[in-house]
Amino acid sequence: MMKHMTNRERILNALAGKPTDRLPWSPLIDPYFISSLPAQGYNMDIIEAMRFIGCDIMERHVCSAIPHINNVNIRYTEDSKTRRKIYETPVGTIYEESGKTDSTVFVTKHFAETVDDIKVLQYVAENTTYTSNARAFKERDNFIGDSGIATVSLTPTPIEEMLQYLAGVENTVYLMMDYPEETDALLWALHERNKRECLALCDYDTPAIFEYEDTSTTVLNKNMLCNYELPCVNDYKKIFSQNGKQLITHMCGKLAGFKDEIASADMDGIDSVCPPTTGDLAIWEARRAFGNKILIGGIEPPSLAMSNVRKTLENVAEIIEKTTDKTGFILSTGDAVPHSTPIENMIAITKYIENMGADSLGTQPDRELISYIENDLRKKKL
Repeated sequence: MMKHMTNRERILNALAGKPTDRLPWSPLIDPYFISSLPAQGYNMDIIEAMRFIGCDIMERHVCSAIPHINNVNIRYTEDSKTRRKIYETPVGTIYEESGKTDSTVFVTKHFAETVDDIKVLQYVAENTTYTSNARAFKERDNFIGDSGIATVSLTPTPIEEMLQYLAGVENTVYLMMDYPEETDALLWALHERNKRECLALCDYDTPAIFEYEDTSTTVLNKNMLCNYELPCVNDYKKIFSQNGKQLITHMCGKLAGFKDEIASADMDGIDSVCPPTTGDLAIWEARRAFGNKILIGGIEPPSLAMSNVRKTLENVAEIIEKTTDKTGFILSTGDAVPHSTPIENMIAITKYIENMGADSLGTQPDRELISYIENDLRKKKL
């Protein structure tokens, strides 16, 4: 019988594809969920909340490499409804504008709308360098201690950065069609910038780098994936492999249409695999599609917010039953835990997996345990 592992040991073993004492459980928790806790009677930061839930901690976006944009003046303007981020460069000025509400910020104008904007962004990319923030990362990782690990982020591939942040889906397509040479030059400059970031991240004391691609057939087509996204991913993986690190790509969208292409790519694992209806691959289907890659995910985020304890645990039981090979599998959410998710749903998953212990790695979930945990949390009013 395997000895009991700390949360940290469990996560590290899972990331390495090694045996664990039970199924690792590490939801993706960020400020979106944390901001909803006061309404539930809790005032906690991310680590406090994860320790309260009792899960295996993988804190996201911790102390990434520090960018230095040389020869560019960056300034911000803001009023009650909008804010702007402005780049002033020797080749022109561009800005991104965002709208604001009490609970969110949303982009109303992207940086890249014209071919002249592309040239400015290329200048910014060519003049961006990175320095390591490894010491601050290590301090945070030490603070988490045996409760889990800190994880560091890499900027997405250029095509995903354009689609999600710099230009938006519609304008990215127009720019690629109308100005192919200029757009390719920008994408190349962004890729070279990202490789500089990769080298800075190799200084970090961590086994894996998380790259947030948000890949989905609803956002890009197969040509974009095969000619622009995955070749960049493979280049980043090569840099990290040479420095003894893994590359985990965050792909939280609909992936069924890209199964073969993703399976043949070089990344070590896929984070935030999401089932229907937000995504389109159950975790057991992802295991068949992606072979021995590390898989993180399995739970659709909206289901956590809309379900009660019983439905939540029935979902986890189904995952345990149908995912026959749990080597290198970390149960998580298929992207961030939603705002207003009842915290008792999260605690219930921890209790369920802990009570099952090593049996959580098998395919016979304890469904009687669901009623016990449901009643126990009701008595404690959690």
